[in-house]
Amino acid sequence: MRWVATTTALMFAASVGIVPASASLDAGASTPVSGTVLAALKTPKPKKPCKDKVVKWIKAAGFKNEKVRVVWAIAQRESNGNPNESTWPDLGIVQLNAPSWQGSKYWPNNIYDPVQSFAAMKMMVRDMNFAPWGLRVKRQQVTYDYSQYGMWDSWRRYNWIVAPFERYYAQFPKACR
Repeated sequence: MRWVATTTALMFAASVGIVPASASLDAGASTPVSGTVLAALKTPKPKKPCKDKVVKWIKAAGFKNEKVRVVWAIAQRESNGNPNESTWPDLGIVQLNAPSWQGSKYWPNNIYDPVQSFAAMKMMVRDMNFAPWGLRVKRQQVTYDYSQYGMWDSWRRYNWIVAPFERYYAQFPKACR
């Protein structure tokens, strides 16, 4: 069996010019297989590109790493990824609350422009973490922060913050991880 693997590796290596075609394929020969050949044989499939438009908007606003997944799950929970969502008083893809934020440094010029909304969210996250959305992210760990939801009972917190966030967080596109 070792001879078959060595023979296959040498034939492949010779075909791509890694070893000379004159390398021995004799069953008794002990021609070592180079690390380059083995690496070429074990090359993983290329990763599929991320085609999710919401992820592209999030990255364009400057989010990176685990925060991309967190922001994506929030956008799905708040608006199903629709930048034109308008459920007064919450507007845009991340449902910024107009009475709370309009006129502040956090309000984007165009609330319905997803990159501007995510950029505004990035400033809020810098200053308040994810508290306006009921979350806290520290060292890649997501926990829940209900400080902005003082009058909500446990049913609302769970059904309107926790459960939808966790569902969408788990649905984050594999190609975008």
